[in-house]
Amino acid sequence: MKNKTRVIWTILLVGVLGLSALGHAAANTLTGRKIIENVDALETADDAMLLMTMTLINDRDESLVREMRSWKLGTESTALLFIAPKDVAGTAFLTVGADDDDNMWLYLPSLELTKRIDADSKSQSFMGSDFTYDDMGERDIDDYAYTFIREDVYEGQHVLVVEGVAADPEDTGYSKVISWIRDDIWMPMKIEYFDTRGDLEKIQTNTRIEQIDGYWAITKMEMENVQINHKTIVEMTQMELNTGIPAEVFTSEALPTLLDRIP
Repeated sequence: MKNKTRVIWTILLVGVLGLSALGHAAANTLTGRKIIENVDALETADDAMLLMTMTLINDRDESLVREMRSWKLGTESTALLFIAPKDVAGTAFLTVGADDDDNMWLYLPSLELTKRIDADSKSQSFMGSDFTYDDMGERDIDDYAYTFIREDVYEGQHVLVVEGVAADPEDTGYSKVISWIRDDIWMPMKIEYFDTRGDLEKIQTNTRIEQIDGYWAITKMEMENVQINHKTIVEMTQMELNTGIPAEVFTSEALPTLLDRIP
């Protein structure tokens, strides 16, 4: 089975939670690859239910706010449901950990249609946001070659800066990513994404990182597309951990029924 990294990329809307030991790492003993492996090795809750808002802000500074509920099963599977406003309510998305490309589905209530997201569509915007469908899923660690660039201080925190260069930019969607990672909790604070031409495309800033029930969680983040002056802000408003979410939630057949699960 391939090694998958769940934190650097899938921190996005799926609300990755991590538990780690405190204490700065000895940077001179770490390689770029090892740093990423440390990020990936965070212990996670068995399951989680999240309430979130997604705010889209265009180049005229106009905002559109959406409300979402997400169910997570470990790091493998995520079901995401839009609950407001009315024009997107009931739209649901599912990603299931898999070693192939056929692991994402989108349910469109207006068409009563559940469709699989094929490989050619994964570079497209997810629901008008600054995330692609590919951003929503797991990434193969081996798709990138990592280099430890330097130690730094970012927003008052000691971080390790790591560059990941893609072996096949057309496949990954990015030519490289540069991450600023807190080495006391192994969580990224900032990530820069470069397009397939090598130009800076997007900047992800994780503006609020909290410890909840013993787990570290990114509870507010911003993804800005600097090329089109558009940004998406995702904020977690409620979290419930280890509640025993039934496995049938994480099936494509369940997507049309997720709205019925809202109390």
